[in-house]
Amino acid sequence: MVGGGPLATVARLRAQGPALWLIPLGVAITVLVLPSGSIAKLIGASLALLLFVFMLNRPGVALIALVIFLPLETLGLGLLLGVHVPAAALRSAGGLKELLALSILVAGLRQLRDTKRRLDRLDIAVLAYVAVVTAYLIVPHIFSSIAPSSWSPRILAWRSDAGYPLIFFGARHAPITARVKDRLMQVIMVLGGLVGLLGLYQRLAPQSWSNFVLNIAHVGTYDFKVLGLAPSNIVANLPYILIINPLRVSSTFLSPFDMADYLIVVIAVAAVRITSNRRSLFNYVVLVAAMGSLFFSTVRADAWAALIILVLVVLPSPRTTREGRMRLIGMLLLAAVLIVPSLGGTRFVGGQQADASTSQHINDFQNAIGVAERYPLGLGLGSLPAYGTRFGETGFNRYNEDITQNLMTQVSYELGLQALLPWLIMMVLVLLALRRRARGGDTFAAAMGFGLLGVVIGGLGHHVFLAYPVPWTLWGGVGLALSVSHPDTEGEDLKGSASHPVSTGAR
Repeated sequence: MVGGGPLATVARLRAQGPALWLIPLGVAITVLVLPSGSIAKLIGASLALLLFVFMLNRPGVALIALVIFLPLETLGLGLLLGVHVPAAALRSAGGLKELLALSILVAGLRQLRDTKRRLDRLDIAVLAYVAVVTAYLIVPHIFSSIAPSSWSPRILAWRSDAGYPLIFFGARHAPITARVKDRLMQVIMVLGGLVGLLGLYQRLAPQSWSNFVLNIAHVGTYDFKVLGLAPSNIVANLPYILIINPLRVSSTFLSPFDMADYLIVVIAVAAVRITSNRRSLFNYVVLVAAMGSLFFSTVRADAWAALIILVLVVLPSPRTTREGRMRLIGMLLLAAVLIVPSLGGTRFVGGQQADASTSQHINDFQNAIGVAERYPLGLGLGSLPAYGTRFGETGFNRYNEDITQNLMTQVSYELGLQALLPWLIMMVLVLLALRRRARGGDTFAAAMGFGLLGVVIGGLGHHVFLAYPVPWTLWGGVGLALSVSHPDTEGEDLKGSASHPVSTGAR
């Protein structure tokens, strides 16, 4: 009788039949026949498939991993390039966010199939908008004869325009437990604290931060070797790192606008946690760091958005306590005492060419309205200069005078009224649903609702859904907040009601 040692292992392998013994032989033949580049791609594809299968059965883990990866991608992969990780490997690693997003979406679709749940009006609005974006991707001239013909800018635009509603749809239907809500809030708080503190460090030592980004994190080299950007585009992407006088804090995002949009979500989460009578000092540290970096970004639209949502958060509601509201009010009054004397000469009161910037925003908005009047069906997916110029599409320069800096006119500019209508319906239905759940006492829904409202307000002055970290983080959280697997109130979520069995078996 064979024992439990190596002989037992050999015996078990023999029992599997000759087919198992052919696997090493097949691997050896594959390595000898295929070129080295193909072998690397094959290994990468195999690893990606294994990770996809793993995350497909753990959509909650995938969502948290996605939220962690997004704000750290550029600097993190740049640091890996600095320790001589091959550019090809990093190029594949950059696709991690798409793989995680796809696993969440497929998990949601599979759950929808298994439960045979009918789509509601919110689902229909989301899918109608995605359908228009996808139609423009597949048939670029279906609505516009001047739409971009090349695939590269259209695919990039499709990921930006359709990615966040699909993540929302997947997170809403995927079997993710209610416990992930609190974990996700904690992750957002940790990342927000990191982004805020690094922003304050950049304010105190701008030259040192620029040196870190360029010479230690190798962002410029990463853009060139991994992303394949032209040197002119690399320089255009790093103005807030190369120019430190006047300084506009950008932290890990390398853009004050993207950073400020992200910090609005962080501020919303921290403020809701404080008003819910959570006394942890960590909440206050994160809120102070986020508000400080937001102030030093001098992004006026987001500063107004943060102020508005903070005022709304302190209003009485079923999820707040009087003590929590008083603590937040006291903190805001203290912040006002410190900030108001510092406003002189800043962009917030017309300094640093703020008036010229305001005039430019108004002109851009008027131009976008003019484009909507002349091209009601849109210019086509990928027609924004931000997409075309990345791939050297010089033909996009003729639209530069029509750059839109507004989240609504961005949709009409590219995709026309046929996409703007379901997009507006989607936005309204999502905000109303979040408000309803927040009124039922759901702290997570309240945090995501205030975060989305703040980003929308900020989006009246600039793009907020172009870069991936902000919309994918926010809409993944919003999808979880409106999960069809969870009851409407946080209290019932924690009880694990038997009337919602899918929430009890989810990962």
